[in-house]
Amino acid sequence: METNQLVLQKLSSSDQSISGEQLAQELSISRTAIWKAIKTLKQKGYQIESKPHVGYKYNDNGFLNEFVIRRYLSAETNKNINFEIREKISSTNTRAKEISISSDKNLPLVIISNQQTGGYGRYGRAFSSPNTGIYMSLLLKNSSSSLNPGLLTTATATAITRAIEKKLHVTPSIKWVNDVLVNGKKVVGILTEGIADIESRYIKQIVIGIGINYSTDVDSMPSELQQRAGSLLEFAKKYSVSRNEFIAAVLQEFFLLYPHYEEGTFLDEYRTHSAVLNKKVTITQGQHQYVGYVDQINRQGEIVLDDGTTLSSGEVTKIRLA
Repeated sequence: METNQLVLQKLSSSDQSISGEQLAQELSISRTAIWKAIKTLKQKGYQIESKPHVGYKYNDNGFLNEFVIRRYLSAETNKNINFEIREKISSTNTRAKEISISSDKNLPLVIISNQQTGGYGRYGRAFSSPNTGIYMSLLLKNSSSSLNPGLLTTATATAITRAIEKKLHVTPSIKWVNDVLVNGKKVVGILTEGIADIESRYIKQIVIGIGINYSTDVDSMPSELQQRAGSLLEFAKKYSVSRNEFIAAVLQEFFLLYPHYEEGTFLDEYRTHSAVLNKKVTITQGQHQYVGYVDQINRQGEIVLDDGTTLSSGEVTKIRLA
């Protein structure tokens, strides 16, 4: 690990100020090297206080920092996951698929970027990705002989809902299958993709893309999105939860659910938060449209309409209250 990262790791792991002398001794480098590393880190955007005769103290200003994220994770989760953090990237899902071609070592891998230039959602739609959100992809080995993307997406939505409730103290709802809403506005989108082995056609790896409007001012978003997009900004400010802390909360909840997601034990919780259960909806699936009351969400995470139609995929394009 290079000097800058070693210094950052030391500062990020402490709530107290650390003197330059102590840093130099612990890292076996000169005070000048410490000073240069601090200067470089500040220039990159890390917020580090410098006080004469006291030392250096790291402040979590939301700037993406693997070491701070790891501080909030359990020892078990920390041990099992790896990170790749970028300032700017075309798409975290695209990057995950690039990595999957070369190796399945060091998985699970969490890829996070401060900004996406080519973010996309379902059906290849552009996904607005200003540098105030959370853009994260999880690259995972598929340990199952099959893959139920709907059930995995519902599990991911449940994990994010738990993180929002615990950290931001607001109750979200979930619009089947992949949107999390707060006050009726979309704050989270989820995109699950499978990566198949060409010869066996077996889904060998899974990519779960998560986009969260976290510190985003909705007024700064494109006008066509402002009517339906929301943000967690006011709650993040109210409860002083940085991006790093919230990312850790999402990852912690996800990796508690993921090993057993196929059992569907979380589905009662998912149903409690459903924005569509017992509502009349319009669901678009390819060229087809289905209209009916949502009678249930079954054990596979599928929607069952009152006429018996069962859908494992599709997009809820309209919800009527009665």
